[in-house]
Amino acid sequence: MNEFVSGIEELFDQQQAGERGESGENSETARVSGGRKLGESGRKLGEFAYRSPEYPVDALGPLAELCQTITLNAQLNPAIVGQSILAAASLVTQGGFEVETLAGYKPLSIYALTVAESGDGKSTAESIVLRGIQQHQKEQHDAIRNKPPVEGEREIEPYLLASDATVQGVIKGFKNGWPSQGIFTAEGATMLCGWGMAAEHRANTSANLNKLWDGEAVSVQRGMSGRIQLYNRRFCAHWMIQPDAAQDALADPNLSSIGLWPRFMVSWPEPLPPRKYLQYKPWHDPIVKAFWDRCKEMLRDQAITDDGECGEFRTIRLSDPAKQILVETFERMEQARDPAHKLHSVKPFAVRLCELACRNSGVLAAYAGEDIISDERMKSGIALAGYSLDSWRGIFGQREDLTHDKWARELHAWLLKRPGQRASETDILKTATPKHLRNKHKRDTALSVLRECGMIQKAVDTVAGEIRIAHAEWEVIQDA
Repeated sequence: MNEFVSGIEELFDQQQAGERGESGENSETARVSGGRKLGESGRKLGEFAYRSPEYPVDALGPLAELCQTITLNAQLNPAIVGQSILAAASLVTQGGFEVETLAGYKPLSIYALTVAESGDGKSTAESIVLRGIQQHQKEQHDAIRNKPPVEGEREIEPYLLASDATVQGVIKGFKNGWPSQGIFTAEGATMLCGWGMAAEHRANTSANLNKLWDGEAVSVQRGMSGRIQLYNRRFCAHWMIQPDAAQDALADPNLSSIGLWPRFMVSWPEPLPPRKYLQYKPWHDPIVKAFWDRCKEMLRDQAITDDGECGEFRTIRLSDPAKQILVETFERMEQARDPAHKLHSVKPFAVRLCELACRNSGVLAAYAGEDIISDERMKSGIALAGYSLDSWRGIFGQREDLTHDKWARELHAWLLKRPGQRASETDILKTATPKHLRNKHKRDTALSVLRECGMIQKAVDTVAGEIRIAHAEWEVIQDA
């Protein structure tokens, strides 16, 4: 058994028995199951100690030094920088390459999601990493603008980057624009909280994003716009978003069951510590400039057909040692289908790890000018995918616990101000503060947490000498 493959499972050895089911559903039931008495768990609010996994910078291979220099000089978290670099490398390679996987040849398209606090450098990382691509795009824009129009010649729009779009907009952009594109935004709320991800559109948007990630032909039939049939288009994404804005979409179990989130490489790093001022001019950094130049070189080398499609894709193939490692990893990840297995809580993500690993390895190989994925390159791809898998476990595990504890603290503070330090469940829905607690799911979850921690109990009244329990009311337990 390859010891590297075994190491993937070790990421999860700290999971406690009885974690919630797939994608973290039924949190309220999980908290109070098992017939425990009030406060029997013995825990206190906020005692969860989840820490984001360490980002595997060395796994970026030819891009590791770039990540290190930006992280150090711009004083950023390496996870934010690494995600930005990997997604940008995907954008410049997906139009010319594909990668061999255990399930056939797949695009080098990568979807990345970074959840980080405001002020933690999302915009800074993006502006540094994407500058070379933006320069190329501007050069192409100027060349077309200054070129005299030729009658009968179809001009293809040269734009690769967008910071806000709907899936319908992306498809229309592919019709007249560059066949390899991406949505990169440091304000991910424009995507996750916008029109396309509203509750009534979320399933349709997700299904279309899945098809773009898979590299399927774009096939749309509309009554007003007619038929759109496009081949050999490639799409990647990097959305950066603040935790509060991401909460609703991340907690939607449908986005996991549909398969959208399992296609994403995710990062949720710890907030930055206090920093001292350090001036950094990336345009004077030779390592950063070399990355910009390589991005522009790879984009200039991409050919497109007369029909506006990506040209012939070069295939990055697996070496025999790399394939052996991948097979062992596949079989290990398949164990997540067993409800008793420690990876079952992240099953949709575990069973996609191998394809993500191949895409990561393929992007790194293509950037480095390699045609074959070596065993070391495959290990790097798996390490990056394993980091994402562990981050998803945190999002659907301890990070969810932290959110629930926050609701519980807020509800407890409100109860302490109530007459008699008690309230009915109906009162909570009508008058609780903050207002976001006036939601049945949040109320019930917060009550379950407080009950588990022994901080509240069913309200008890004495009427005519008889003790009666007010089943719909809760009161604070003094000195809890």
